[in-house]
Amino acid sequence: METIIRIVGIDVKNIKNLKHGKLETNSNFENMKSADIVGIYGQNGSGKTAMVEAFSILKRLFTIEKLPDSSEFLMMSGQNFIELSIEFIIKNRFGEYSARYRCRIGSKDENLFVENESIAYKENLPKKKYKELISKVNDDIEIRKQPLKKISEDIRVKVMLANEMSELNQTGFIFRNELIKPMSTLLAEEEFEILKNLAEDFNKDFHVIDNVDNGLILSNILMPFSIHLKNWRGKLPYTLKDTMLLDHESFEAIKKVINQINVVLENIIPGLQINARAIHQETLESGDEGVRFELLSFKNGIKLPLRCESAGVLKLISILSTLIAVYNNPNACVIIDELDSGVFEYLLGEILEVIYDHGKGQLFFTSHNLRVLEVLSHKSLWFTTSNEENRFIKLKGIKNLSNVRDIYLRAVQLGGQDEELYRETNAYDIKKAFRIAGGSND
Repeated sequence: METIIRIVGIDVKNIKNLKHGKLETNSNFENMKSADIVGIYGQNGSGKTAMVEAFSILKRLFTIEKLPDSSEFLMMSGQNFIELSIEFIIKNRFGEYSARYRCRIGSKDENLFVENESIAYKENLPKKKYKELISKVNDDIEIRKQPLKKISEDIRVKVMLANEMSELNQTGFIFRNELIKPMSTLLAEEEFEILKNLAEDFNKDFHVIDNVDNGLILSNILMPFSIHLKNWRGKLPYTLKDTMLLDHESFEAIKKVINQINVVLENIIPGLQINARAIHQETLESGDEGVRFELLSFKNGIKLPLRCESAGVLKLISILSTLIAVYNNPNACVIIDELDSGVFEYLLGEILEVIYDHGKGQLFFTSHNLRVLEVLSHKSLWFTTSNEENRFIKLKGIKNLSNVRDIYLRAVQLGGQDEELYRETNAYDIKKAFRIAGGSND
């Protein structure tokens, strides 16, 4: 039986300017093979990018990557912890389950570390309650509510090693291989399957494309290729200012993803195709043979280095493989910050409407372009508020045929929602400020 995993909710505290915010998706056990889109809209500085940062941290925890070096620009000012809670639904060979992952991240000498971490599950049956599989509170660790001292010595040593490694390397604990391997002897078969579903199945199809990626493209330094192929997931950064040297395996992955995206690319940017031109063989620092290559664009009979294309075209090329995954793969979960950056608004609406109507995976995105509010259902849209204790809400008073864009703009100007959506600005005050600022330069 095919395993399908979906996010149904995420709750975040104390990241950047996001004191507390919660999002819910439209996924349930009946529609797990249908597209689920979550668009986040709102005023600048109201927490949209902070939510993407939360997903970035989750990706690091799931892949056992080191947490960001400094808490100074990530943890909300005046706070000493970050909390994340994410809820899933899972359909696998044993049945249907809900799962919940929680994590509390503290700061010591401005370095982030995992203080508490837990994972729990329950069967999709009436009156079932969550059962905790693994929990860590500092150095106190329990497996199925059983303290370490009651577990056999050989497994206890492995668990303690996993905890020590997580602290030493500033990573998550629960999804470390040193912990997961011995869990097969402590957990029931269906419980171990859930743990593997999250650590392996969900993680491999989980992509986060944040503002760092956008900044590298805008500065014409790198184009991070977000790749979703059958046997290759992740990112390959392509150097825009020069040719690039890669090992043969990575170069073959680049060629495959280019073949994949060219099928769609010429239909969203008519006539445009890209190609990877191998220049010569070259020895890598490891001593292995690599390939020196460059990416070229072809349009209307004109061939140019890819770096000559606009930032918007580069953005589309860099994310297109993951959008293809959202369209075709019910397990794909893609998070994109500023999806509209550099993208023509009509094209953006067309792409999202196609995915919404016919896709299979999950897509979370932030945007400032209001065109999307005209093509997506209000059920897929969340809006930021000025209340730092409740940063995200859905609009009320919307009927099926309502124009969400008009209702949102009216709510910004006149209110009428459960929370204030826009911290008021005044055109007269802005004009006066510009005049005063200009005079200060005399």
